Amino acid sequence: RFVVKEAYEDFGRHRQDAAVNSSKTEVLRGKTFVTVRWCDVVTGDIVRVMNRQLIPADLVILNSSEDQGMCYIETANLDGETNLKIRQSLEETTFLDTPDTLSSFRAEIKCEHPNNRLYNFDGTITFQNQTYPLGPKQILLRGAMLRNTKWVYAAVIFTGKDTKLVRNSSVAPAKRSNVERVTNKQVLLIFAFQLILCSISAICNYAWVKENRQSWYLLFKRSPSNEAGFAWITFLILFNNLIPISLYVSVEAVKVMQAYLVNNDVEMYYGKKDTPALARTSNLNEELGQVQYIFTDKTGTLTQNLMQFRRCSIAGISYGSTSPEVQQEGDDDDDDGANSSSNPQDQFVNFQDDTLMANMKQGHPTSDIIREFMTLLSVCHTVVPEHDGDQLYYQAASPDEGALVSAARYFGFVFSSRTPKTVTIETTSG
Repeated sequence: RFVVKEAYEDFGRHRQDAAVNSSKTEVLRGKTFVTVRWCDVVTGDIVRVMNRQLIPADLVILNSSEDQGMCYIETANLDGETNLKIRQSLEETTFLDTPDTLSSFRAEIKCEHPNNRLYNFDGTITFQNQTYPLGPKQILLRGAMLRNTKWVYAAVIFTGKDTKLVRNSSVAPAKRSNVERVTNKQVLLIFAFQLILCSISAICNYAWVKENRQSWYLLFKRSPSNEAGFAWITFLILFNNLIPISLYVSVEAVKVMQAYLVNNDVEMYYGKKDTPALARTSNLNEELGQVQYIFTDKTGTLTQNLMQFRRCSIAGISYGSTSPEVQQEGDDDDDDGANSSSNPQDQFVNFQDDTLMANMKQGHPTSDIIREFMTLLSVCHTVVPEHDGDQLYYQAASPDEGALVSAARYFGFVFSSRTPKTVTIETTSG
């Protein structure tokens, strides 16, 4: 193998790990928060994580900027899901809202040993002679990102290799392309053929030495069998050119150059997210474009996964355009979910029928049913709203939910906020 290439790729992965460990976070020291590196965070520290920052370790939430100690996290680095999830501190720790109260806070946390179960957690926290249970809802895992929350105060329980993220990581398997596997088999066959040639030549040498041993000018000092053994080694050296060692070096050099071209390919650059192509390994370059089977759980894995609200049926009346054309606005806007467009209605709603709004506002016999329909659309879901100044975005677990909630907003039933026990809807329709 081309050892230099492997060493270079391993060094690249090492640099990525070092960059992660050198990330900054805020840790309480005395009565003030100071900035430290992730690798300097230890169990028992109290950290402050700001909006859109990655979680540096496995944490227990103490309080947040939101009501009732709530916060929202994105777990794309853990399970690949981009929708926001709600986490909430214990009600008993929501008084910890300043560095002064945090510095004087004393508690004992007992929990399970480090493990790789992302969705389970069992523990307790004891303070002021009272013990309270801790569950997955009170835990922030390393690798998640804080979203839609100004800040969170949390206590560190696991760091480094004890975090659930690292416990779920495994050693990358050795990947070999089909060309490499075929080449290895051919080289083994050539080597076996070389051994056979050496054996045949050694046998012939044994017969020749035995026949001409009496010739005084050949100066044989060893027996024919010993001469044949040394001759076998000699023939192995002479036939070593049969093994195409330079082929491996040439192939690996070509792969490294191909990986460089992939990383610098302008046509593979995604400008909306400033994301270039990144070849983490060059072992499988020739496999690109040669996929034989694809196993996927949903079509969104291979498409834009963009859903649009176009038609609906309420009280037996069908509303919406029957035209088969679908407006593809995802090609012009960022398509990373419900929160990507400056006007989310444009991306998820392609409704072309004024009858529905007219029936709802002008006292049609089905107006109450239409309002109930829109109310249910705006309430029955797991969407999380995200406010960015005057803009309201929706973080949906699926594009289906994003389209339905955006449709309710389009018709005047705006889902604006949620808590663990309540949902707030602002009605702008008559």
